[in-house]
Amino acid sequence: MKLGWEKRLFVIGGVLLSIVVIVYVVLILMMDKPPIAEFKSCQVILSKAKRVNADVYSPEYYKVAEKKYQAALIEWKIQNEKVFFTRDFSKTKELILTALLKAQEANSSSGANKNSLKMKYLNEVELLKRKLDNYHDVFIHLPLKVNVRKNYEFGKLSLEQGLNAFGKGDIMLATKRLNEGKARISVADKEVNALLKEYFIDFAKWQNSFAATIRLSAQNKNYAFIVDKIKHKGYLYYNGKLSKEYDVEFGRNWIGDKHYSGDKATPEGMYRIMKKKADSGYHKALLINYPNDEDFAAFNSKKRQGLISKNSKIGGLIEIHGNGGRGSDWTSGCVALSDRDIDELFSRMSVGTPVTIVGSMMSLAELLN
Repeated sequence: MKLGWEKRLFVIGGVLLSIVVIVYVVLILMMDKPPIAEFKSCQVILSKAKRVNADVYSPEYYKVAEKKYQAALIEWKIQNEKVFFTRDFSKTKELILTALLKAQEANSSSGANKNSLKMKYLNEVELLKRKLDNYHDVFIHLPLKVNVRKNYEFGKLSLEQGLNAFGKGDIMLATKRLNEGKARISVADKEVNALLKEYFIDFAKWQNSFAATIRLSAQNKNYAFIVDKIKHKGYLYYNGKLSKEYDVEFGRNWIGDKHYSGDKATPEGMYRIMKKKADSGYHKALLINYPNDEDFAAFNSKKRQGLISKNSKIGGLIEIHGNGGRGSDWTSGCVALSDRDIDELFSRMSVGTPVTIVGSMMSLAELLN
């Protein structure tokens, strides 16, 4: 029995539909699929990396991971907008796998980098502390400009702020504050170093003077007193060995030698005690033989060269006296000690005892280091 044309058409239609369905199913089975699992894994690892501050301590990996992740999302969206059987997620997979790898590297390297930054920070803090200690031990006595002192104080404050941030685990802020302090202290150091470099031109002379004084103390088996201007210390030697040290204060313009009367400078050179004054306007006093022959020669030479006024006088009455302990340089050129210290020194010194005043007993390199 022959089928009617309607039935034949129906059968053909059914067959064609079946073929279409089969082709559709095959296309679905064969079509490229997005890397959903990789996206999820990348999200998890990026979150972990963020929690350990990889964006701060391993930014080179973390930034690449985020950038590749975002690029993978964009590529996924582009492919989704295409007809399903033309979609190609190969580039998406490549991008997300790179993002995944970089996220893992950021996560693993963050801790190591953080520890490395900690060590670097702590080492640099020690160097900066040493500079500040040097300033407070030595440079604080220098007649520095206000802005130089402000730079040192800023450096100290920055260091304290940085250590506070470090204690809270914020290494980046700590490092930032440290670098700010270093920059300002570096500016101050340049001015201080320039001042000291000029002053220390006479170091060889100072060295000879204090060495000769110590030898003299040993030869005479007696006392000698050496004054170190930079350290603001007076050192009492007996039989060539250090017996006692005292804090001392000077004239306001103590950097450099004394040039003339009224310059508020404390002289430098080798002297001796001329007179002991048990009753002085400054408690007790030890008068030294300034000016000596060397001082007169230098004074007259400066006059001839026009370095000081022809009307200038050389001055005198330089003493080691009491009323000190003020923490500042205030005398007219004398060396001041506290009353308790001058009492002790007075009892040990005699007329003729050597007194040597130098800029420093340490070289500039030793001081700066």
